[in-house]
Amino acid sequence: MSFQAGIALALHYLDCIMTQDTSPQDTSPRRSSSLLVLLPLLAIMFGAFVYAGLGYMGYQEAQIPEDWKSVKGQILSRGIETIEATKADGSKVEMFQPKVRYRYEVDGSFLIGTQMSRHHPDRTLKGVAETEIEDLPQGSDVVVYYDPADPAQSVLRKSDTIGPLQAISAGLAIGLTTSAIFLITLLRRRTARPSAQA
Repeated sequence: MSFQAGIALALHYLDCIMTQDTSPQDTSPRRSSSLLVLLPLLAIMFGAFVYAGLGYMGYQEAQIPEDWKSVKGQILSRGIETIEATKADGSKVEMFQPKVRYRYEVDGSFLIGTQMSRHHPDRTLKGVAETEIEDLPQGSDVVVYYDPADPAQSVLRKSDTIGPLQAISAGLAIGLTTSAIFLITLLRRRTARPSAQA
């Protein structure tokens, strides 16, 4: 049995349970049309929740571990780097990455860091990238977070959760909305069937 056939059969039996109709042999055009509506809803619902789950995984990865320590540092330079990326259709698009250099001291040794945050993403808007470094002028003091097991690994932000939180919120919004439409569609069929039989 194919995946699509399995989903269709599951929907049929679910509808039978809700409408107290135990006849699984109804293959009327109306039922087939209803299934064609419900299957895309299920696919969108599944995809949305997967997208939200991936966003949550990204949210977890974007945060520094709890055992990282902090120390005072100083900004040496800052700027915006323009990156040319290739989209899925082969076209080119400009991306913008905020760049900083800062120094900090750990156990008497001076180190140079360049990371804003873990897995820091490129930005599609230059203004967004500029906003991220506007409070980091050259010579300003900052707090640097570093890995005590490898002090050369450091960041200025505990996390960069803008992208993951957008994925979570968008995935949940689409998934919950689609779930509501799916349930309303089933309930409508349940209430419409007695009227049709009468």
